[in-house]
Amino acid sequence: MSTSEEVTTDEVTADEAQTEVSRCREVLDRAFEYLDGEMPDLDCEKLRAHLEDCASCLAQLAEDEKLKQVIRDGCPCEEAPQTLRARILVSITEVSAVSTSTPLR
Repeated sequence: MSTSEEVTTDEVTADEAQTEVSRCREVLDRAFEYLDGEMPDLDCEKLRAHLEDCASCLAQLAEDEKLKQVIRDGCPCEEAPQTLRARILVSITEVSAVSTSTPLR
């Protein structure tokens, strides 16, 4: 194999690795959206496909799910003040608008 072929192969491998890191980052950034059942179906399918091939993301998602359970189990059920609920709903709407405009790759 010539040096130019090796460089090309190394570059492709580096590009693939960077693409995979990007996919992992995106999956983990949207983990709670997935766990909360707020992710669009098509994105869920893409996320699940990634999880089938990525043990690292699957393990992190399991940890996030455990964290949600610990919080749920440890927090008393008290209703948030109405003004806080309104601010949260506005934020969710804004984030949701951004999330739907940037679909999972």
